[in-house]
Formats: sequence, C-alpha cells, structure tokens
Amino acid sequence: MNGTKPLITSVCYVRHTINEPQACARFVADIFGLQQVASRDGELAFRSDDRFRTVSLSSDRGDGTSIGIEVWDDAALQEIGERLRAHGFAVRPASPEECQRRYVQSALLADDASGNRIDLVTRPTRSGRRYFPPRDAGIVQFQGIGLRSIDHARDLAFWCLLGTEVTDWVGDIAYLRLDHLHHRIALYPSQRPGLLYAAFEVEALDQIMQNSYFMQENQVKIVQGPGRQPASQQIFLHVEGPDGLILSYVTGTAEIGDRPRPPRQFLPIATSLCNWGSESKGVPELSAQSLPNRREA
Repeated sequence: MNGTKPLITSVCYVRHTINEPQACARFVADIFGLQQVASRDGELAFRSDDRFRTVSLSSDRGDGTSIGIEVWDDAALQEIGERLRAHGFAVRPASPEECQRRYVQSALLADDASGNRIDLVTRPTRSGRRYFPPRDAGIVQFQGIGLRSIDHARDLAFWCLLGTEVTDWVGDIAYLRLDHLHHRIALYPSQRPGLLYAAFEVEALDQIMQNSYFMQENQVKIVQGPGRQPASQQIFLHVEGPDGLILSYVTGTAEIGDRPRPPRQFLPIATSLCNWGSESKGVPELSAQSLPNRREA
C-alpha cells in the first residue's frame, strides 16, 4: 500500500478456544464445509484453501484464542515489534515450540489493547494437497475476521501500526484493509473482547443462497443474512454453531483501486450494515441498535 513494501500480507488462521471442541468440529466440517486435517497437541484443525490449516479448535484455556497475521518477512516482523513496544503494547517472541504448534517459521505474540491475542507470523505452512471438503459449500479461501474491541481507539492504533488502513466507518465499526480488498478485518466496538466471526469466501451469490437454505434445513441458527454490506458490497451469511462460534460465508467484496480516497462515514443505522434488510439475531455487535458513534455523542 502507498507504493511501499507491506508489513503484513494476510489473515492466515484462527486458533479458537471453546468448551465443546468435538461438537464444534462436527459443525465446522459436516455443516459449514471445512476440511478436517490431522490434529496435534489437542487441537482439532481444519483447512479452507491451500493453507495447511486455517481454523483450529481447542479446549486449552491456557493457550487461548489467537488470530494469525502473516508478516512479509523477518525484517518486517522486527519492525512491527519495535513499533508495538514503542507504543506500549505487549509483545514477545514465540518459542520454537509455540512456532511449531502454529506451523510457522517465526512469530511474535502480541496483545491489542482489548487483550485480543494476535500472532504475527512468518512463512505459515502451505499444503501441496488439494483442499477437499466433506461438503461442497463452495468455499474458495479464508477471507478475514471480525474482532470485538473494548478499547476501540487503542485497538485501532494497534492495527495501524501493523500497516492496515481504515477504508470505511459504520458508526465506530472500522473496516481495515491490508491488501487489494476493501477489508480483511472489521473492528467492532463491544462490551467484551474476542473473536466475533471468521469469514470464508465462496464462489458466488449462488453458494450464499444454497448455504442459507442448507442451514435452514439443518436447523442451524442464522445470525444474519443473506445480506450485503453497503460499504464493501460484500454479500454475507453469518451462522452460529455450538459454543457461540460464528462462521461466515462471504462473496463479492469490493476491491480498492489505485486512486486514494479518505474513509467514508456511514450512519450507525441498520441500512448501513445491510442494504438488503437483514438484521442480526442475538449478536449485539452486528446490530445497529448497539452501534455507538462517539462523533455524535
């Protein structure tokens, strides 16, 4: 971005701590459509594309939930570490065992201001085998994440230090880009920290609708959608599995062109979150009623 070498290149995995890993595993594979792969160290692992794994589930509360962010190289990793420490963020090198458990070459383990754990990693492992899910949900890649934030200003500063840029606002929800897409990360003001959702890109609108009907037939809770975000044009379907795990199908996210523009501000109202009229069921961060807008306070 801005004609310079990027510091980070992708959101590459989610390691999620839950109470019911086996029940969640059946949901993730048989219902949602990710491919389960060999598990290790008590973690149940899944693929969604050519990465070795993109989702892992564990009941180990000591290790906790973390988000994997791929860093360009070790020089970029060092620069990010210096930036974060200079601004008072907790960050430390990962041990060889921690890198091995994450299937990466090197890593810094950082916490944002809310306490969300962010793994900054280099060279995450890829697989030579074709991604082959148990159910044809049309998934083509891991697309991005939504994160809960209890210290929005400081959390936003954390992500900007990594090199992300705000593309648009809905109230105080910040859409953050790190490559050509409108956003890979969405930062939601919340009363608690943690992962809000992990999003997976599907081939087209057809797969969004097919998966919507499949979820209804299997009595899976649809949190929101099918819908379309006005800011990014992303078509989405958020579904909830055991233990409150929210996974999303998305497609059609707009690309950012070469011409710079400032972030746009959308009002904190329902049509700013979905211009098709879908509303969130039971997840406050996805509901317009819970959207604060400090600029109007």
